[in-house]
Amino acid sequence: MNDQMSTSEAGILAEMKRYWAESHRFYSNPGKEDRERWVVEEFLNCLSVPFTNDELQSHPQYSKVDIEFRQARFQIKEIPNPNFRRGDEIKDTYRRVMEAKTLQDTVGPGFVYEVPPVVSGYGLVRDNAHKLAFEEKYIDCKANIDLLFYITRTRASIVEMKDVKIEELSPLGWRSVSCLMGSRALVLYATLEAPAFLHTAL
Repeated sequence: MNDQMSTSEAGILAEMKRYWAESHRFYSNPGKEDRERWVVEEFLNCLSVPFTNDELQSHPQYSKVDIEFRQARFQIKEIPNPNFRRGDEIKDTYRRVMEAKTLQDTVGPGFVYEVPPVVSGYGLVRDNAHKLAFEEKYIDCKANIDLLFYITRTRASIVEMKDVKIEELSPLGWRSVSCLMGSRALVLYATLEAPAFLHTAL
């Protein structure tokens, strides 16, 4: 029985090490392209837009465009919980699991966060789109950028088209503004110059 338990524990521990090694890479700087591609893939799937993986072209890090898809030029921005320290959490767990000799060794203190207040999902998108619109990096090119927000913040209301105010988004100068929230994707605003598949989703 002890040998069976030992074998079972070793198998679980090996799987945990594999999982956290992949998570550590995915959420590190080298994994940035994979994260961005995943967001666009999920966005397109939610909109029922057919695509092949080779149609998603990653741009270099710190580029004004993250992912190019056909005529779309996506700049992807995550909206997480305030003061969220995912990088620190993953690094801490990764190191503990990699050094673990038993399952008990993988158990450690968690990170404590204040519960964020309830907020409007649309308000988050609007406010972040406004802030980015006046960053020097985007001022001269935002008319050719399709801004895509990935909302991971908890206690945020679902973004609904009835909440969208075009008069708030239009003056910001983006070619389009969209969001992905769980399994829900929405195109909130698109200029006439935006790709056709974004107009179809409006």
